[in-house]
Amino acid sequence: MEFRVEHVLRMKGLHKAEVLGGKAGLSNVIRGITIMEAPDIADWLKGGEMLLTSLYPILNYTEEEQRVFIQRLADKGVSALLIKNHRFVKSIPDVIVKTGEKTALPIIQIPESIPYVDVLYPVMEELFNTQVMKLKYFKDVHDRFTTLSLTDAGLEPIIATLQSLIGNPVALYDRNFACMISDSLSAVPIEHAESDTEREKSFETKFPYFWRKTQILEPAVKTVDQVVVPIRTVNRIKVHLVVTEALKPLEELDFIAIENAATALSLELVKQFAVAEVEREFKNDIIDDLLAGKAQMLETVYHRANLIGWDLERSYAVLLFYVKEEFSSLGDKELDKPHNSRMLKSKAFTYLHDAIRSTFLDGIMRSRSDMIILLLPVESLKSKSKDWLMSTKKKAYKIQEAVHMKTTDIVVQVGMGSVAETAMDISGSYQEAQEALELGAMLFGDEAVTAFSELGLFRLLCQFPDPSLLTSFIPAPLSKLIESKNAIKNDLIHTLEVFLQHNQNAAKAAQDLFVHYKTVMYRLERIKEITDMDFEDPEEMLETRVGLKILNLLKKEGFNQKN
Repeated sequence: MEFRVEHVLRMKGLHKAEVLGGKAGLSNVIRGITIMEAPDIADWLKGGEMLLTSLYPILNYTEEEQRVFIQRLADKGVSALLIKNHRFVKSIPDVIVKTGEKTALPIIQIPESIPYVDVLYPVMEELFNTQVMKLKYFKDVHDRFTTLSLTDAGLEPIIATLQSLIGNPVALYDRNFACMISDSLSAVPIEHAESDTEREKSFETKFPYFWRKTQILEPAVKTVDQVVVPIRTVNRIKVHLVVTEALKPLEELDFIAIENAATALSLELVKQFAVAEVEREFKNDIIDDLLAGKAQMLETVYHRANLIGWDLERSYAVLLFYVKEEFSSLGDKELDKPHNSRMLKSKAFTYLHDAIRSTFLDGIMRSRSDMIILLLPVESLKSKSKDWLMSTKKKAYKIQEAVHMKTTDIVVQVGMGSVAETAMDISGSYQEAQEALELGAMLFGDEAVTAFSELGLFRLLCQFPDPSLLTSFIPAPLSKLIESKNAIKNDLIHTLEVFLQHNQNAAKAAQDLFVHYKTVMYRLERIKEITDMDFEDPEEMLETRVGLKILNLLKKEGFNQKN
């Protein structure tokens, strides 16, 4: 319990003291007591002191100087001004009383018969007793939280213990302010975390905290303050401890409890981090063995997977999420700083990890340098369904969008392997995903979501070590069109490609090209004139379609080389 001005007025001998002004400050906490011997006393105050004075040091002050002096004492956090004025000052000036009333600084007149020591000694004794009580409380609280840490109780008992100690709702939020552990009282933040401003600390603590406004719904709707304590572990904010002043204002003893709870939470998170690191390495070893396709270790891999609850009897597809840096928000000079680059990349990687985790809840993840590998469980009945493939691609696009909303400093490319029916087939799906990733970037750009099963003929064409060798497979009629000097050559090539994609249906091609049907027919006639192409010859049309794919591939190769 705090020692306050109102408690001093109940002490023996002070029952006749009169509060002339500043009654609103009678609940001010007293942290010390001193005698005002000089007018520059304000220069030496730390806040919370009760001052004893005869007003002699400011005897010759004008009214304005007296007002400024009292205002300065209030600004320094003085808890009360006790005046025994009978010896040098016959009456306490009205300006002092009015300024005290305005600033909630209690102006108290004490009887002439009371010596200073009769006020000093009892107050100092109470302050000493209060300090001893706080130390005892600190030890008791420290012991309780230490016991929780040693017994490996977890996060929830720490939150419950803190709530019982301070008598206010307590909750735990993750680094993105998503609630992890909450109390029975519902609280809705009114201000977003980024707009929270630091308020002057009511009590000195060893940990940082800030305040924010919150609306509680129970037991009645009202706006109150919240204390938010960021809990750091391994140099990162892992969680936020949030205390809501729903039932009573927080006092110094409450902050002692909060400080010990913050320390216990930090220790618990360190333990969880250490355990998670060991578990992560164990899981990564299993995934690496599966991706490498080590047949001789299959039985061991199954056994290790069973220990952590992985069912390798299921079918899996491998998805690769490749992170490419762009850092558009940084200037060239900032990019030259390795710390900035690493920090942004780490943050972006965290966004990607969280997006994948929230989208594919049952997926198994593995991080490697600039890539996240996902082993996605697939039901055997769905594995051959086009709906499954399209659904998975849509989710991949949503992940890209989620990351892009958080940061524009990276782009995410996705490669998808085919479904592996057995654990030993996972390495094959992984290799397919790598190939889809590589060809997807070459053919469709840096943010492509490419499935290996959809690459078709491109898989074969891309096996050539020298892409220029592919030109020999472009049929002669198509070569004539490519080499022609016709002004609309590019339109003719594109029309031919769309026409063949629609199985030589000119009407559908016209719809896709957003041109009139007669325009398509005119262009096809021009193609015949230039190339002597026979649209009725199925073999020639097949060669032409392959030639167009080769042409697209060579264009992409040329684009990548230039960039």
